[in-house]
Amino acid sequence: MSVARRFLLGLTAVLMLAAAGTVRAQASRQEGAPVRIEADQLSADRATGLYEARGNVRIERDGLTLLADEVKYDPQTGDAWVPGPVAVRDAEGTLAGEDLEINLESGVGRLARGRFFLAEQQLYVEGEGIERLSAQRYRLGTGSVTTCAGERPDWQFRARDLEMSLGGFARGSHARFYLKDLPVFYFPYFLYPAKTERESGFLMPRYGYSDRRGWELSLAYYQVIARNQDATLYLDYFTDYGLGKGVEYRYLFDAQEGEAKLYHVNGFEQEDDAFLLEWRNDGRLPGEVRLGADVQYVSERDYFDRFGEVAGEYNLDKTESKVFLSRAWYKNNLSGQVKYLKDLYGPNDETLQRLPQVRFAASPRRFGESPLFYGFTGDYDSFWRREGNKGQRLSLRPTLAAPFQVGGLLEISPEVALRQRFYSASDEDDDFSQKGQVEFITRVSSSFARVYAVEGKSVRRIQHLLAPEIAYEYIPQTGQERLPRFDAEDRIGPVHRLRYSLTNRLTARLQPADGAAVYHEFVYFRLSQDYDIRESAVDPLNPRDNLRPFSDVRAELLVRPTRWLSLDVDGRYALQMRERKTSGFSDLRTALGLDDGRGTAFSLGYHYLRDDLEYLDLSLRTSLLHPLHLQTSHRRDLVTARTLETIYDLEYRAQCWSIYLTLYDRPDETRYLLSFALSGVGRVAKYGGVFGGVQ
Repeated sequence: MSVARRFLLGLTAVLMLAAAGTVRAQASRQEGAPVRIEADQLSADRATGLYEARGNVRIERDGLTLLADEVKYDPQTGDAWVPGPVAVRDAEGTLAGEDLEINLESGVGRLARGRFFLAEQQLYVEGEGIERLSAQRYRLGTGSVTTCAGERPDWQFRARDLEMSLGGFARGSHARFYLKDLPVFYFPYFLYPAKTERESGFLMPRYGYSDRRGWELSLAYYQVIARNQDATLYLDYFTDYGLGKGVEYRYLFDAQEGEAKLYHVNGFEQEDDAFLLEWRNDGRLPGEVRLGADVQYVSERDYFDRFGEVAGEYNLDKTESKVFLSRAWYKNNLSGQVKYLKDLYGPNDETLQRLPQVRFAASPRRFGESPLFYGFTGDYDSFWRREGNKGQRLSLRPTLAAPFQVGGLLEISPEVALRQRFYSASDEDDDFSQKGQVEFITRVSSSFARVYAVEGKSVRRIQHLLAPEIAYEYIPQTGQERLPRFDAEDRIGPVHRLRYSLTNRLTARLQPADGAAVYHEFVYFRLSQDYDIRESAVDPLNPRDNLRPFSDVRAELLVRPTRWLSLDVDGRYALQMRERKTSGFSDLRTALGLDDGRGTAFSLGYHYLRDDLEYLDLSLRTSLLHPLHLQTSHRRDLVTARTLETIYDLEYRAQCWSIYLTLYDRPDETRYLLSFALSGVGRVAKYGGVFGGVQ
């Protein structure tokens, strides 16, 4: 049928409905939009007032569209009957099937059999006896629910007496969980979230085996407390160790955000009980005072050795807990913190704690109209431990500087400081002691820049910045033997040295075809070294002394040629022989990274420390084998030629579900883990005893 013919029939249908039901049409204009019908054939029964449309029928009213081959419509009630195939669309989704009865004004109707898709929830529901009670509620005699597309979904829940409440849950009885056409689990009662927002419920469990903890089962329940608060409850069972229980609480208020966790393990037989406490917070109190916390405490020394998931957790040698307050105004900053350390390998009774630690810092500011600038730093530490020397230290350090320029080329900044320390200690003969110390520092710096024109596709200019700097530092020898000794600041040795460096920066000006110019620093390279003047003088009693005035040369390199490729190098190279050691690198750290932003990433790290360690760290993540996603990491000790850790994580990612297989292989433990994830349902990714355990 031509477009003109369909337009005329549609216009005729609207006119006929208005003529046959004037009262109803007037009510429709008051309550909502009028009904519009398009069809190949349209007829009216004046006796009953019904209209019958055949062939490519399309009925529209107030955002609801009905498509069918044959429709009967009553303009007085708004009811429509469709004896054959039909599809109904609105903002909530699509309903398709056979034998429909629906009221176009309310949207309430019944479908003998069919399927509907809820776009916002990404849910497919299919069944018999489908009733649309409202735009938000559905009811089915028997039906299935899944997030998988297709006529034969990968997984689905089938249940009786199924009720759907959009923004709420899908509920049913005698439910079965199917993988394809195979029933796997039976549930007497079924509850599935039909929400786009967070919803409370059980997470998919995780199963595994460890040759240290035996068989493992990890369960978790996610609870929404409010829009800005939620919590996760954990239950972990280890056949050869114990039963773990925990809770993780997350919050976001107007001025505070953070998370807290408490986890406890009841050990079986010979195993000890253990617990973990963690709290992290960042926020502000009244008066622009910042409150921060980073608390981590464990009861047992081997807690992380047993429950750590990755390097940096299972080989942790101490825990650190800090709670701090700070307030900044103008050029001043006042901060205070309590800091508690727990040694996980040695006795903790002699571990030095700072309870509390307070600092005040005033940034340099001009002294009146003079060329002088003054600044100040003050630190107060209260040292405590169960056994050993305790005490307090107050350190005051005022500074006076006179920066100036020479010919617009050199910037020179001489500075003098007086460091005054006051002590009160429990184990000293003299309860009070103090020491003053003068420090002299002069910095000379400059910078040179040149811009090069580049005829690249997007790179139009490259700037090369060269910044040399030299600093002279002098601290005279002072007697400090009578001072208490809490940390390195109590023994400040004499200093007489030069520090010099040369920094190179390459910055590209990128000019996109349809946007403003952006700047990207793609190379940073800095060379630095110290020259110790005290060691430069030859001892007349030992002309062949072993003093070496030059320190190791430090090289720092950052390369970012593209947004997906990076190279970091930080190394120290010894030019002189020290203590019968040859020249060469004393410390070298390198990191190569690649990330295409589409699921494939690679990193390679190398760390060398002379006479201490040398190891390689490699990780790879790829999605090129989709639906298989592979992630692996490998750490190897090159000194002992021993593998420290190997992890393989394999995910099979379908359209609406995933299965995860993980292998951890370490010298003292091998673990195998299995977990599942359904679209719309989170999974347990880690033990409750590890921070951040839910995905």
